[in-house]
Amino acid sequence: METLYDRVIKYSLYLLIFLIPLFFLPFSFEKFEFNKLYLLFFLTIISFFAWLAKQILVEKEIKFRKTSLDAPVLIFLAIAILSAIFSVDKYSSFFGFYGRFSDGLITLISCVLLYFLLTNYGSSTSIVGLLKALMWSVFFVVLISYFSIFGILEKVFGNRLPQMMLQRNFNPVAGSLEGLAMFLSVLVVLLVMMILQSSVIFNYLLLIGAIGLLLIIDFSAAWMTLILTLSIFTIFALRKRLFKEKATKILLPMLLIVIAGISLMINYQLLITNLKLPKEQILGQGTSFEIGVTTLFDNIKNSLLGSGIGTFFYDFSKEKPAQFNQTLFWQVRYDRPGNHISELLATTGLLGVMSYFLLVGVFLLISLALLEARSSKSQIPLLMTFLALLVGQFFYYQNVVLAFLFWLILGLSMGSWEELIKEKKLAFGNFPELNLVFRIFLMLVGLIVIVAGFWGQKIYRADMIFSQGEAKNSASERIKLIEKAVKLNPKLAHYRNILARSYLTETLDEMRKPAAQQDSVKIQTNIAKAIDTAKVASEISPNNIVNWETLGIVYREIRGLASGALDWGIKSFTRAITLEPANPVLHTELGKLYLLSGEIEKAKTEIEKALTLKPDYLDAQIQMALVAEKEGKTDEAIKKMEKLADLYPLNTDILFQLGRLYYNNEKIQEAISVLERVIRVQPNHSNALYSLGVIYSKKGEKQKAIQYFEKVLELNPDNQDIIQKIKDLKK
Repeated sequence: METLYDRVIKYSLYLLIFLIPLFFLPFSFEKFEFNKLYLLFFLTIISFFAWLAKQILVEKEIKFRKTSLDAPVLIFLAIAILSAIFSVDKYSSFFGFYGRFSDGLITLISCVLLYFLLTNYGSSTSIVGLLKALMWSVFFVVLISYFSIFGILEKVFGNRLPQMMLQRNFNPVAGSLEGLAMFLSVLVVLLVMMILQSSVIFNYLLLIGAIGLLLIIDFSAAWMTLILTLSIFTIFALRKRLFKEKATKILLPMLLIVIAGISLMINYQLLITNLKLPKEQILGQGTSFEIGVTTLFDNIKNSLLGSGIGTFFYDFSKEKPAQFNQTLFWQVRYDRPGNHISELLATTGLLGVMSYFLLVGVFLLISLALLEARSSKSQIPLLMTFLALLVGQFFYYQNVVLAFLFWLILGLSMGSWEELIKEKKLAFGNFPELNLVFRIFLMLVGLIVIVAGFWGQKIYRADMIFSQGEAKNSASERIKLIEKAVKLNPKLAHYRNILARSYLTETLDEMRKPAAQQDSVKIQTNIAKAIDTAKVASEISPNNIVNWETLGIVYREIRGLASGALDWGIKSFTRAITLEPANPVLHTELGKLYLLSGEIEKAKTEIEKALTLKPDYLDAQIQMALVAEKEGKTDEAIKKMEKLADLYPLNTDILFQLGRLYYNNEKIQEAISVLERVIRVQPNHSNALYSLGVIYSKKGEKQKAIQYFEKVLELNPDNQDIIQKIKDLKK
């Protein structure tokens, strides 16, 4: 007889399988992974609690089904936990890196719980029902994606939908069409296997819809996943003569292999001219593996346990190769690799990779051995779907949906191998003491669920408020909301980082006001808050490059307002460079601060490092000319700046510096000519206008000087220095 607990387990699993691919909410900063993770965690926890309560309260015995894969699963989980304990950022390892969320321990624990629930709940009847729930979820995914790509959602609903749903790349599976393509490539394999077993019209229609989307998205990693998986299946089917007299069934996977192969060579989006779909910027596969390997050999701890699950961002910052600076997106800090295997290598080390492939290898060996023994084709759909997921991990990173599918297929597969399952029982009906112990244990689990719910809602509310704050244009409004988010989730350094930058923005906005209108108390208060907030962020997450960069920027901007700020700025950027040594921007910023402090040789060394890392980095080239000026080599400085002006004739920073150098070297006419070029490119360039006013004043051309100073005054009302200069010239 089905109990209440059975219904809770059953409907939680059905809801989970149906909703995970579809679920998103527009309230948090990241709309997809964050919300899917919450759904996955809480539904698996509820199911697990119901299963445990049923055992203890109703059956009065602990009964569980043990499989041959349980030990490898637990070994992999144990190594992931050890990796998190010794992580470079424990918060990211537990919750997942902020903005990504799918790579943390919570996701893995939830998936492992799901696996054990399925192996204990799974049977042939429930597996069919759960797969049907998945197919209906895929149906709605495909439908919504078509509506989005062709603008139907926008035409029908207009502004009544959240803005994210009106974008052409919107789909409920992931934040990108590439993520959707990887999901569909796996489901296409499952659909093909199901069709080969029984011809259901719904599955054919779903297959056609999924293939259509794959053609529109045209993502090479998805095609490669299809080609390799279906090729392996075709070879296996032919060797084992799976279909014998019905050998024509092999034509379907072979046809899809041909379609995928042609698609690798043709860009369909160029043929469909009306579709201008945004592309996800994915880290190159070679760079991903290079970072994984270099992280592995960084130290003994990394060799064994990696940098920590969920910390690829840190590995990328520290280990990215210098040649990465020559790519188009060299300033992007990637928080995910191009594939899941390289992430395992970097974040969980050799032990993590070995335990993962042990798990995969044991599963494949068991599946193949049982297929041989049974001579049955009923398990092939799950096996080939698992293989597609595994192949895809070499071409794409892991998100919540793909991780969920991986463990779902594992659980369903092992739950269906009845001959492998050994049922263990621990009855305590006649032992009141043991019964009491387990009831207390159940209460503790219930308490953990309640505490998790309490902290979960606080963290979610914090992210909702932070998302609202990020959308504000006003610095003061943004500060109020982000301060609330920090109070709700004080351990997340990212919130404090953004808050420190917001304090700095408000300070600079206040300082741009006329002197008479400035609130000096507000300026000093915000400076103190910016410093304190950035410091706390760097203490919470001391290995995060962004925190030290923010602290350095704060000190750099307030160096004239706080004593010792220049020295602290130098220390902050120095620390940042240890965390991201191949970043030319950080070396240049440190060089600028050394230049301001009069340490010319140190400045020159840092800027030369920047140019070694990226020879075409313009800011570093400008700074090298300024270093030459500081060394007293004015002619050399002018030549460097003239060369840059020829290469970048519309760059106002270069032109202004060249004009200043001409003026300081008594080349007045050349200075005027260059500064007037600045004004033609950027009419409201205050420094150029001011400099021209000074030059014409020195030449005795008072009327021209007044004209330029008056333009400066329009841009900087109530500037007493300019007002006085105009008065003096008019006298």
